Amino acid sequence: MPSSDDDSINIEPVPIEKTTSFGEPLHVSITQATSRFQTIQRSFAGEEEEAAAEAPPAGFDLQSWLQNRPMKGPPFTKRVGLVFKDLDVYGSDVADKHIASLITPIYKLLKSSIRGFGLFQLLSSGNKRQLLHKITGSVADGEMLLVLGRPGSGCSTLLRVLGNQRKTYTRIDGTVLYGGLTPKEVQRHYRGEVAYNQEDDVHFPTLTVRKTLEFAINCKIPSRQVLQDPERYRREFLDMLLDMYGLKGCADTIVGNAFLRGVSGGERKRVSIAEQVASGASVDVWDGSTRGLDSSSALDYVRSLRINADLLQKSVVATIYQASESIYQLFDKVMVIDEGRQLYFGPIDKAVDYFGSIGIEKPKRQTTSDFLTGVTQLHERRVRPGWEERAPKTAEEFEQLWMQSPEYQQTTQDAKQLYEQIQTDHRPSELRTFIDRTKMGTSRLKFRRKSPYTTTFVFQFYLLIIR
Repeated sequence: MPSSDDDSINIEPVPIEKTTSFGEPLHVSITQATSRFQTIQRSFAGEEEEAAAEAPPAGFDLQSWLQNRPMKGPPFTKRVGLVFKDLDVYGSDVADKHIASLITPIYKLLKSSIRGFGLFQLLSSGNKRQLLHKITGSVADGEMLLVLGRPGSGCSTLLRVLGNQRKTYTRIDGTVLYGGLTPKEVQRHYRGEVAYNQEDDVHFPTLTVRKTLEFAINCKIPSRQVLQDPERYRREFLDMLLDMYGLKGCADTIVGNAFLRGVSGGERKRVSIAEQVASGASVDVWDGSTRGLDSSSALDYVRSLRINADLLQKSVVATIYQASESIYQLFDKVMVIDEGRQLYFGPIDKAVDYFGSIGIEKPKRQTTSDFLTGVTQLHERRVRPGWEERAPKTAEEFEQLWMQSPEYQQTTQDAKQLYEQIQTDHRPSELRTFIDRTKMGTSRLKFRRKSPYTTTFVFQFYLLIIR
């Protein structure tokens, strides 16, 4: 019997998560991971009964729930955030590099004596080359930043600096803050809060996926000041990682490498992500980690990063070459650089409009990431009619227009607001206090608070013997 217009109810359709990519099945489900994480968080916080009263399952807002109870129970969500402003990076000339050998110490000693043991270097600029120019931006906790650029444009340099891997550069100017902590302080006392993952996955090839993750969890097991049942934590955290990242089917398969057959390339990438989650890092930096993966495995990989950002409130920075539109839409912000110069930074849905405003239009059938990567290529890009003479052609011209744009002013304002919010929330002191509590032995030995490692040397030695 048909109902009248007054009795009809408008039901909004529930979005269905994609389960395939180009016909290939996806192994990572954001919805399933959210449910699994919600269960274990409530379990360790001892709030099974209270959680049901706080919000019904149908209307549960996980993000609000996590933000209202930071650092209450493992897996811990730490509000950190990443701010970088006017970042200039300099590197030495390639001619100064050589392959290390047995005579390398003698060579360095002679080289230092000839150059006055560093005095000459202090008085002159040497053969320095500027690799990055005035890079500015911010990545709040729970956000993902995609860095795009052609090979050799400076993407890897930027990610290494943001990942606090600074030893290979001669000079770094500008400001980089991790939740209010300086790079020097992070390197000395809180090294595990910033994790940099390079393109190649380096694991012990003969260990199974389960043993690999077990070792990572044991190395970062918190002290009994914040964890009453370590055994239960190890067991349930391991099950959660295997479930969230679709690794249960290969849990007892060896990881393998280029010479020893093990899990697939996509599964090995997800092992790296799960291992990084087990490490408890608050800022995750991923450098070109989708190379060699097919489209469905690459999408699984980025969806895993999205889970990290949403559930654990991590700040994620990644560079991906030839990203599909599905991958691009999973990020919050995008940065475009060329020749070490910043061409754009901002929301992913405004990048095409910005370049359109300076005369570069996007072809209809081209993916957004390919369009942004090729804006400086004269033979690839498409210039709007009437902009043939006004459209920028070089990276310097793009950078000049960017720094004069309202979008750049908004970027600097957002970075300033995030920095002020970090100070208002007292995140630096909160982070220092919490990490000191998670370190083993800090209640008995005060010098343990200065150590960058969560577990003691004796415990680490024991784990290595067992492995």
